[in-house]
Amino acid sequence: MKSASQGKALLVKEFDARHIDASLRHFTAAIEKFAVRDWDGVALKAGKFVDSVTKGLMTYCGKAVGNPRQLKVGQELRQLENLNGTTYSDVVRIVIPKACIFVYEVVNNRGGRHDAHDIDANEMDAKVVVPIISWVLAEMVRFCGKTDTVTAAALIDELTNKTYPYFENIDGRSYVNIKGLKPGEVALLLLYSIYPRRTNRQELVGLVERHGVANSAANTAVHRLKHLIDDDDGDWKLRGVGRQEADAVLKKVLNKH
Repeated sequence: MKSASQGKALLVKEFDARHIDASLRHFTAAIEKFAVRDWDGVALKAGKFVDSVTKGLMTYCGKAVGNPRQLKVGQELRQLENLNGTTYSDVVRIVIPKACIFVYEVVNNRGGRHDAHDIDANEMDAKVVVPIISWVLAEMVRFCGKTDTVTAAALIDELTNKTYPYFENIDGRSYVNIKGLKPGEVALLLLYSIYPRRTNRQELVGLVERHGVANSAANTAVHRLKHLIDDDDGDWKLRGVGRQEADAVLKKVLNKH
């Protein structure tokens, strides 16, 4: 991808190529996890992204990384602010580190910060974290390329191939934003996107129809999923084996992109 090589070429002008390679790899993985609603995966990859960016900032500022297993990310990021402001830009001493610290705190302190109600706290975290790591990468590109913020952000959009979530909810109606799926795959992924909530069987048929599937085909597709669901008097929830099949479908889609 041309944009990927452009972004890397700019970043390695200032930062160690090893840490840039790792940062780009973890960033892309976080975006892919977000696209398939793998919130835990987003947190894991975003954390690794911050870890790699921290090492890149440290080496740029002449600090030894040492044993990676003993790296105290939050502490190292805060210490960058104490460096000479005449020698090192505020962008690498303060601006990027503060954004990274926020992401680091979010992904490493999940669970205890939220009440266990209907809102999926992990989803909320992911929707905060992904724009911030995108901004961090764009700011690094802007700094290295001495370009404007709009240009840097546009390059990051291209770098991520403008990946958006494959699932969408509009006024309580779920949609799968993937072209070329079979009716059965649409029904399966709809259940996957709704999980862990239940949905009525007939409502599921209606949702499949909204994807351009005829009523008879939608009914057949939904009926063929019976072995993958738990049926509570017509209210369906996807079982573990069903979620495994949905994961396989999503992986196939990602490989095509």
